[in-house]
Amino acid sequence: MDALRRFKAILLPICAACLGIALWMVFHSLSGVPMAGCAAGSACDSVMGSPWAYVLGRIPVSLPAAVLYALLLLCVLFLGGKSEESRSLGKFLWRLMPLLGGCIVGAALWFIWLQAGVLRAFCRYCTALHLLGCVVAAIVFIKARREGFRPLMPFLVGLALAAVFAVVQAHTKPDSIYDAGQTAAALPMFEEGEVPMLGDSGSEAGMTLLFDFQCSHCRRLHGILPELAEKGGYRILLCPVPLSSACNPYIPSSGIDRFAGSCPLTRYALAVWYNRPETYAAFWNWLLGDGDPKAQITPVDAERRARVILGEDYETAMADPRIDTYLRKAEELFGRTSTSEKSGVPRFIGGQRWLVPETDDTDALLALIQSELGL
Repeated sequence: MDALRRFKAILLPICAACLGIALWMVFHSLSGVPMAGCAAGSACDSVMGSPWAYVLGRIPVSLPAAVLYALLLLCVLFLGGKSEESRSLGKFLWRLMPLLGGCIVGAALWFIWLQAGVLRAFCRYCTALHLLGCVVAAIVFIKARREGFRPLMPFLVGLALAAVFAVVQAHTKPDSIYDAGQTAAALPMFEEGEVPMLGDSGSEAGMTLLFDFQCSHCRRLHGILPELAEKGGYRILLCPVPLSSACNPYIPSSGIDRFAGSCPLTRYALAVWYNRPETYAAFWNWLLGDGDPKAQITPVDAERRARVILGEDYETAMADPRIDTYLRKAEELFGRTSTSEKSGVPRFIGGQRWLVPETDDTDALLALIQSELGL
């Protein structure tokens, strides 16, 4: 096997694998179909569900990655040939491939830095793609030099293009992504003492917060709630609502249940709240990862801890009729403030208006609540 055939035999499978991963990530971002190991609350979910997973606000960053790997795959396929046209094309491709390699390496450095320094969570698919991409770029660079070309300049141009991409993404990332809405329907109301509360019980600025224990955005928000309540002078009622079709009739059954564990987690949380209210705060904080968006609390772990807290009263607490009464009320509130397009959490509800923010910046969230809920 000659050198070019060996080069193609090595690079084609790696490029095809990278293209497959990138396309699968695009499909995940556009459809919401879960990926293996990317369950709700996981580090992968935290990364791919963040605003940094998109460029220009709405385009999945995996889409330009897929384009890069598709171009590189085509370049490798069209290398070789004996005709004058093939040799001329080969010269162009040996200059283009290092440029694509520079784009890939630059993007890898940017997104690894984002995961390590900003999101503090690593997506296994993203990391695998970056590592494989760097391997591809190194092979291309070395082979181009052996073929008598000078790959350094095109490679540096590729790095510069990746830097431009990073600047564009940083400047087009919205400070806060959110959905908001208003309903004319009469909404169920929770009273003080019926659910846990943060803030000043005497405040007239009251809100209800719907959240799911497996929602990574809810976990990030959880860490700033005390500061939000203090800065805004709010009274915030904390209302867990499972986003699983297994127990929430307002979640359509689609065969894909990313929040399958939410039903038992919510029941354990409510059993502790109703029967050991003095211990609920520590237990709920733990269920929410103590503010860590990539923490994964399984129903088995939660049951074990709930049994320790409730002791001999565990069975009685889990059968407490107040749990079902609460869930019916919370799910109805969720349903009446949802539409087919907008049904996410965490969701702040004030009066007849509701807000679903995606920000962990207290001041940005405070401004959203003031503008969208009028509080």
